[in-house]
Amino acid sequence: MPIGYKRPKFDIFDGMGDPHAYLRAYCYKLVGVGRNEKLIMKLFIWSLTGEALYWYTRQDTRNWREWKDIAEDFMNRFRFNKEITPDRFALVNLQKKPSESS
Repeated sequence: MPIGYKRPKFDIFDGMGDPHAYLRAYCYKLVGVGRNEKLIMKLFIWSLTGEALYWYTRQDTRNWREWKDIAEDFMNRFRFNKEITPDRFALVNLQKKPSESS
């Protein structure tokens, strides 16, 4: 870490929610870092908890040569969150099945 650098307070990702939105928010917090990919990669673990932290600690970090590698693996692991999360339109259009009672 550069001398005098203060780590930002990150929103924490626990494995739930939209991973794409989370990565965007994470990168936004690091605007002052510029293109220092090594620092972006080192700080990522500080923004994880629960299932996401468990996933991260089980990875071989030598496979991640640049930030793009981490981001892709992260999206692949947690993309199901985005696929199963209903949006407002889907929720509004839900209808009771004939077999369900009021």
